[in-house]
Order: sequence, then structure tokens, then C-alpha cells
Amino acid sequence: MRILNFVVAAVATVGFVAPAWAQEDPASIAQKKLLSRRAAEADAYRKLAETVRGLQITSDTYVQDFVTESDQIRAGLDAFIKGVRLGEPRWYADLSCEVPAEVTVQRVIETLQELHARHYKGNKIKAQDFQQINRQVEKKVIQVVGMGAPREDLPLDLPAGVVEQIGGPPIPPQPPFPELWQQLGPQARLMALRAARMDAMRKLLERIKGLRINSDTQVRDFVAESDTIRTIAEGTLIGATEVRHYLHADEPIAEVTMEVPVESVIECIKELHSKSIKGHRVKGTDITEVARSIQTQTFQATGMGVPPPQVLRRFNAVVQNPVDQLPAWAMQTIRATGNGVPPADKAGTPQGRLLAARAAEVDAKRNLAEQVNGLQIMSSTTVRDFVTERDEIRAQMSAVLLGAAVEKTSFDGDTATVVVSLPGMAVWDVLHDELRLRQPPQGGGAMAAPQGAPGSYGGSAPPPPPEGAMPPPAGAPLPPPPPPPGE
Repeated sequence: MRILNFVVAAVATVGFVAPAWAQEDPASIAQKKLLSRRAAEADAYRKLAETVRGLQITSDTYVQDFVTESDQIRAGLDAFIKGVRLGEPRWYADLSCEVPAEVTVQRVIETLQELHARHYKGNKIKAQDFQQINRQVEKKVIQVVGMGAPREDLPLDLPAGVVEQIGGPPIPPQPPFPELWQQLGPQARLMALRAARMDAMRKLLERIKGLRINSDTQVRDFVAESDTIRTIAEGTLIGATEVRHYLHADEPIAEVTMEVPVESVIECIKELHSKSIKGHRVKGTDITEVARSIQTQTFQATGMGVPPPQVLRRFNAVVQNPVDQLPAWAMQTIRATGNGVPPADKAGTPQGRLLAARAAEVDAKRNLAEQVNGLQIMSSTTVRDFVTERDEIRAQMSAVLLGAAVEKTSFDGDTATVVVSLPGMAVWDVLHDELRLRQPPQGGGAMAAPQGAPGSYGGSAPPPPPEGAMPPPAGAPLPPPPPPPGE
């Protein structure tokens, strides 16, 4: 969403007139352009990481599953993402910025194979499996476009080292609220941040559960076996602390990053090991090896939260650009149910319950994907149409679906039933960027850098934007969505 459109709508609502960009001095304009470029570069790296992690390896395995196997694999993939070259920035008349990034699929495969040879200790994923990514991705190049507004704070959950690479001023402890959140009010902001904290805690536990103990055992194998063991794992997060938060400037989405010390994680694994019925399959040396493979001092995870539906409907009443109107499903939680049974030789055993729960979760996420693909964006366009058009959108959507939360797990004999859920806003966040890229630029073209503008935060002057009107993004403009539902 173009921020200027929202500000104009807000001005009409509250009855005051905001100063135009043209009334600002050249130094202020240059500063805002550098900030928006820095935010766009960070957004490009984030989208690239999401796209790569959403690539499918086998029928039931994604790159994200491979990344959770070890902290060393995660660090290696982050270093790869950080090394991808970005394209030239383009500015709009409202000083927002777009930065493209691309990487070949073959280069991604080679990197994953190298990380597999160096750090992978499991037996589920083979080195040759990564070549199957070529069959899942029709194009040979992954392309994303980062978008940024002139704000000092950056998106969260960036690949390690990206913030240092793009440079810039230190992130203020309490960044100014974007105009969008000023209009939504403090209650909406606090409720969104609270929901984001809860989501971050859930993802933090999922990351801990994904740690591999040995070639055929992960922490999740302990956690899923009994309510007592699950309670111990969740208790590990009591000492988790919030390290930073981020409010999207163009969408009603809040993000919060939580962290927990690695020492607490290792102590939790040891206690789970001592109480697990699978304890005899794991040696103390295995847990020691897990501790050695973790390269950081803390575990971090970033969660997403949105205000309640009534606030989101108020957001729709203020937004003027049809492309930014939230569809009804974006204001709701999307849920799906799946069922699973254990193998015949494991029926009636704790291991069988675990395998049945895993099968039910896979089935639920498969049903969730079908439900999401059928969501309507416009009168004649569904999510499935977007997903089939671009490999990058499909990969990003896969990463979003993999992060769906397990709300409930129940058993009826040997049959497991799992309910998973996903905020509709998480789906909209992926599609909205594509919609904005397809929309012709608003209010003219790219703005030329003022004479005598200071250099970038890295010490060198930014490349000049294209002169004259900026050409529309690739793709024909889409028709506007239907009007939002009534109160």
C-alpha cells in the first residue's frame, strides 16, 4: 500500500492537512529515500529467505524442514541469502522504494547440498533429493521485490548478518508509530502486539522441538508422547523475553521477536530425555553434541499478530486504494482438520499415537492448503490462480502454510484428529505485495535524488533513480476487488 494514499484518507477523516513532500527540504527528502531504500533491501532479503525455505524437496519435505534440523544449517542458509546481489532501487512519488532480488534455482540446490554434506545428521533427506526442486519449480530463477517506507526500524526475522550488511542508524528503542497505526488507535496496536507475542512463543517452541538428537530422533519425539512431557517443554518458555517489535507501515500487521537462552533449551532437552519412554534410544553424548551444534547464545522466533476483525473493518473504511482493501477472509482465522492412524505394527503403542498425530497434522495442513487455494481475491481470481502463475508466490505460500499452528490434537482409539489454524492476514501479506506490484504507479514516477544529497549510511552515495516516469511493474493491472463486507 502506498503510504501517501492512507495519509490523505486520514487527513480527510480528522480534518487537517499534511505537508506535501515538495514542501520539505532536499536533505530531508534524501534522508527519507535512504531510509526507504534500506527498508526495501531488508524486505527483499526477508522475502528471498521465505521463498527458499518454502521450496519443496520431496512429496512431504520442504527446505524449511531441512533448515530446522540444525543451527549450523540455518546459519549457512542465512549466509547464502545475505550474499545474493540486489538490483537497482526505484522510488515512487511518495518516497516508498522497491528493490528487486534474484537467484538461480541451481545455485540454491548446490548450497543446500553443501550444507547437507557438512551438517546434516539425519537419514530422511538424501543429498540427491535436492535435485527434485527443479521438478517443483518451473522457472530457473527465483525473483522477489522488496518494498520499503521511509522508517528507521526494519522488518523482523531477517537472515543473520543482513542488518549489518545494509547498514543504517541504530534501531530506536521505541520507533515512531506509522500513520496507519496512529489512525487505528492504541488498543488495536496493543492487541496486535499481544497476538504476535503468543505466535512467537509458539514458533519458539516449534524450533526447539525441531532440534535433532540423533539420526532418527528429534526433540518433538519426546514432546508429543504425553501431556506431562509437553508441559515441561512449554515451561521452558517461561523465561523467554521480548527483544524487539515491528509495526508494518502499509498493513495492519505487528511482529514480535522473543528469545530464550540456549542453556535453558539444553536443560529442557535433558529433562525430557530423562522422562521420555524413548530415553534408552538417546545417549547423553547425543545431547552434548546438540549443544555443540548450536552456534548462538539464544534461540529466537518472530510471531505475527493482527488487530480484531472490527478494527480491520475500520481499516477498510479509511483505505482509498481498492488494491489495499482487505477481503473478508483476511480478517479471520482459517482452520482445517486432519485425521491419521498409526501403522498396523504400532497400533495401541505410544509410538503409534505419535505417528498417528504426525499423519493427522500432515493431512490437516494439506486440507488447509486446499482451503487457502480456493480463497477468492477478486470476482474471478482465486489464490490458486496466483500460486500457479509464479513459483516465488507458491514457495512463499508453502512457507506460510508450514507455519500453521496446531490448535488441538485428540485421539479416538488409534485414530488421531488434529486441528490447524492460520491467520488469514498471513496469506494476504504474501498476495498483497503481488497486487501492488501489478498496479500502475500512483502519483507520477520515480523521484530524482536532490542535488547535494548526503551519501548512504554505508558511506557511498545511492545509485540515482531512473529519470522521468517509472514504467509500470510487469503484468497487466488487475480489476479491483469486491467491496468489503458490511459491519
